[in-house]
Amino acid sequence: MKVLVTGGTGFVGSHAIRRLLADGHEVRVLARTPSKVAPLMTQMGVDPSSVEIAEGDITDAESVRSAVEGCDAVVHTAAVVATSPDAEAEMEATNLAGATNVLGAAVEAGCDPIIHVSSVAALFPFQTDVVTADHPVVGNRGAYGRTKAACERLARSYQDDGKPVIIIYPSGIMGPDDWNESINLESFKVWLEKGFPKSKGFSGSYVDVRDLAEIMAVSMHPGGGAHRYLAMGTYLTSDANVQVIEDVLGSAKSFPLPRQLFWVWGKLGDVAKRFGKDLVVTSDGYEYMFNSKPGDDSATTEATGVVFRPATETFADTFRWMHAAGHVQTKDVGTLLDS
Repeated sequence: MKVLVTGGTGFVGSHAIRRLLADGHEVRVLARTPSKVAPLMTQMGVDPSSVEIAEGDITDAESVRSAVEGCDAVVHTAAVVATSPDAEAEMEATNLAGATNVLGAAVEAGCDPIIHVSSVAALFPFQTDVVTADHPVVGNRGAYGRTKAACERLARSYQDDGKPVIIIYPSGIMGPDDWNESINLESFKVWLEKGFPKSKGFSGSYVDVRDLAEIMAVSMHPGGGAHRYLAMGTYLTSDANVQVIEDVLGSAKSFPLPRQLFWVWGKLGDVAKRFGKDLVVTSDGYEYMFNSKPGDDSATTEATGVVFRPATETFADTFRWMHAAGHVQTKDVGTLLDS
């Protein structure tokens, strides 16, 4: 099949491209900056000449329609992902407009399947425990949650109309080959160097980017209809998170931090972001950290056959790559390099 991928120079999109090519599909990438594609594909171990490039932007309906033309399927991964207030305007201007253009053009062109990478942020704050793929659309007060919820309502409306839209809901995405430094990579740089903060009520879920690419790959056949796939992966409290790091590295640096101080950290992080400084935590990030719930991915595994990697494998591969790419020093990865 010929597949258009949006967000191909991002973390999820680049892994999707590599997996689709490995399965023998033709890939066209919608790229706002075409010059970024070849260097990234080389870093991903992909022959740049195997990828067709369509110059354009997801917010430009005409360039999207042109890119979709001649494609059998679409994988929409492009979005502005952030929890900081300085990115609110960009998220508001990009995420829904992009989903409207990409999903609309794909439906109009008769593409099948149309894969939309949503986020558990579209379902947050969670109303059920555990979370499933049929969770109601909510969208928290932050711009990312609001805009992803708006995209989610659009995608579900196409499903309700019988269109072959497949929605995937990842949690915190991790994995190797994170060449453009996603939001979780930035956090773990700090956690590995300074220590992981432990706080009662602090929790979150991690899913391996390679498992997301696998879900897309096994979904890449026409006639399968509409589906919703939860991909929350492993749920970890802060204590469990430290334990996983210790299991992977042989030891783990951590420090206790009361929830109230986390809240203050988030507020200070908001202010710092407006002055170009990154304190890792923002008030929006705080909401996700302290109001998370586990997800039930069993329906996804049953439908797709994808068995999610354990967190120890994901963390080990991620940290090993982070060291090789120069993001962390040898002293920060313990005994990992000995194995």
